[in-house]
Amino acid sequence: MLDQPTGVGFLAGRAGTGKSTLIDHWRRTTAPANTIMLAPTGVAALNIDGGETIHRFIHAKPGMTPRDARAKGSSLSRDPLYRALDHIIVDEAAMARADLIDCLDQFLQGARRSRSPFGGVRVDMVGDPAQLPPVVTDDDRPLFSGEPWKGPWFFQSRVLAPVIAGRGPFPMDFAELGRVHRQADPAFAGALDSLRAGHAARDALALLNGRADAPYTASTPVLAATNRRVDQINGAMMAGLPGPEVRVDAMWGGEWPRNLDPAPRSLALRPGARVMTLANDPDGLWANGTLGTLEGFDSDDVAVVRLDSGVEVSIGRHRWPMVRNRLVDGRVEPVEVGTYIQLPLRPAWAVTIHKSQGRTLDRMRLELPAWPLPADGQAYVALSRVRTLEGLSLNRPLEAADVHASRDAVAFMARCRAGLPSPETQGFLF
Repeated sequence: MLDQPTGVGFLAGRAGTGKSTLIDHWRRTTAPANTIMLAPTGVAALNIDGGETIHRFIHAKPGMTPRDARAKGSSLSRDPLYRALDHIIVDEAAMARADLIDCLDQFLQGARRSRSPFGGVRVDMVGDPAQLPPVVTDDDRPLFSGEPWKGPWFFQSRVLAPVIAGRGPFPMDFAELGRVHRQADPAFAGALDSLRAGHAARDALALLNGRADAPYTASTPVLAATNRRVDQINGAMMAGLPGPEVRVDAMWGGEWPRNLDPAPRSLALRPGARVMTLANDPDGLWANGTLGTLEGFDSDDVAVVRLDSGVEVSIGRHRWPMVRNRLVDGRVEPVEVGTYIQLPLRPAWAVTIHKSQGRTLDRMRLELPAWPLPADGQAYVALSRVRTLEGLSLNRPLEAADVHASRDAVAFMARCRAGLPSPETQGFLF
């Protein structure tokens, strides 16, 4: 699918099936020379080698509409960068709103002076609609209530809706990775599949609720539903440590924007703090999301951390680059335009379910609120972080009201699996 020269594709897969690993391998081996990686959020772009946000690529300003995007693209049509493009991968596509995908389409049509979808560039979306949905503010909610979009998902964009319905200039290619590498226990994986579909099957709830009030240690990371609760937990635990506080300030430059910081601008830690790494070690000693305990500091710039594996490591400042894709000697290359430098650490007694997306944990405590989880896919995202059922602890039993999935997302995936189009699901989407 990824080697198709034109059209649109969607690569799906459950959490932990290796979507990112597959894309990385394809980029190193058979990807066309002028392939670029885009993502809907700054954090997602930073997690991709050479990744750029869709907003930066299309020079988006607040409130940009697809018409604005086409005009902006037309103003840049003499830039050879856009005509040189062979292939675009949109990673974490499930977080991309329909209006953003339409802006990308219209920008490319204008920049390449082509009326073909995405200006004739091959575009492959990668993601899992069963995880957390796109973020829609209260002010923007009316946009997705019927006109101009019937919903916020990428597959409800005006450029993709006719393709998915079988009315476009070409079909949408589809592939799904089925083997889950994160969970080896078939019973646990099956229970997660039930949650993924939005079904609170009795046997799935019974299996998971066997971990309600299961014992856990102070070093077990807590997943909570809100930033406020996470800040409460981390703040209380940090205040209870006896050692002196060390504060490390970040450095940044170039075009780095304020809302993209991958680590705190002012990081305050004490010896004994539970920490999570926020980047990959070049020598492979730790990865993004590795947990450990802060032993102390060799200097203001070097933290000594005992990883949960038992290995003691020294972690210095990490440099995050911000890139823009530019044409260099006939090839599209990511060129650095900004940097952010800071210790790649954050307090990690607790983390939000949203920020845990993409992480793999050996153990965790899921702190469910007193009320049902509000967001589609939230229960699945939280519980699919942990490798084993034995590594899970719940503060209360999971209830049927906690488990729900987007009807639109479920219908879209059913249509993809059945072969496009599928009349029985059209009512959910269009």
